[in-house]
Amino acid sequence: MSLRGAIGALLIFAVGLLGPSAAVADAPSARRLLAHVDRLGWELGLPLEDPGLLNLRSIDSLSEVRLVNSDGYAIRVVAFGQTVALSVIRRSPSRPAVTTYLAHGRVTATSIAASFAERGRVELHFQRSTGPLGDSPLARCGSGGGRPILRDGLFVGGVRFSGEGGYTSAEAHRARGISIDLDALDACLRHPDRHGARSQRSLLGTLLALAASGDRQAPAPPGVPTRPSEKPTRTILFAERKLPLSRTVFAALAGAKGQDARYVAAETASEGAIGVIRFVTVKAPSGSFAFDGTLVSARVAPPLPFGGRGLFQHGPGSEKSWTGSLSVSFLGAPHVPLTGTSFSTVVLDQEF
Repeated sequence: MSLRGAIGALLIFAVGLLGPSAAVADAPSARRLLAHVDRLGWELGLPLEDPGLLNLRSIDSLSEVRLVNSDGYAIRVVAFGQTVALSVIRRSPSRPAVTTYLAHGRVTATSIAASFAERGRVELHFQRSTGPLGDSPLARCGSGGGRPILRDGLFVGGVRFSGEGGYTSAEAHRARGISIDLDALDACLRHPDRHGARSQRSLLGTLLALAASGDRQAPAPPGVPTRPSEKPTRTILFAERKLPLSRTVFAALAGAKGQDARYVAAETASEGAIGVIRFVTVKAPSGSFAFDGTLVSARVAPPLPFGGRGLFQHGPGSEKSWTGSLSVSFLGAPHVPLTGTSFSTVVLDQEF
């Protein structure tokens, strides 16, 4: 994916965090359900190399359970293959955020079981259908027979979660959810080769791939203008730190003239048998991201959940520095540093 496409995808995802996903129960259709599945794959953003995990449509069935805890966080459990993802989502017009915990579990079309170690456990089974979906054409692909595509109703058992440092918790014994037979869905839509379909890069995979993007060009030597083209451009600052068990990325995206800047940060970490993905985004006035015309220097000062400032300097040759007090507070991981010599950093212009 090009850097331009990646930036657009990040902004689309950030907007998607502001409100709930389209409800499948409203005017259900097979194509709408397929789009919902694809969106789930994008939002989970699994930073794994296995295309079967990066593409939810490469597995046979998927279950999704949603609830809201007493703190107002949306809790979403998505089970596919033998993987269970528990996401804690803060939907906020100003600074949306999501942290997803991944665990190996036992998953069937009607049951979900997984342990998230000290953070909690999911043990659910599908009890009964509720509402109109059981009688809708979506249940069996039109008025004909065939396997049911969608079960919509109650999952019962238990969802127990306690976030790091007590940032939030949840406990429920029943929640509304859906179970989707993806093979039956594709048969309904007459997709003969879903398992051979090309896997699309997930959200976090896209963000992490910016570091190795083939169309990202090296900055011009100091003092040389970087905008010979008359096409509109967007300036991007991208920083990445890779450690043995974690990866942290930060991006500042300048808006068009007079428009707000967008800041994005993400972190992936392996904690024993649990994988954790954290993501935040926020908009701020354009003056919070300042840079000169040659991109020799840049300064960022984003608002909460970020803190402090970051300063980029491009010296002679390939010499670069990324310094300052910039940090970010993810859900469950406060004050994560975003500057220092462990980060590789680049500032560039990209046409759009």
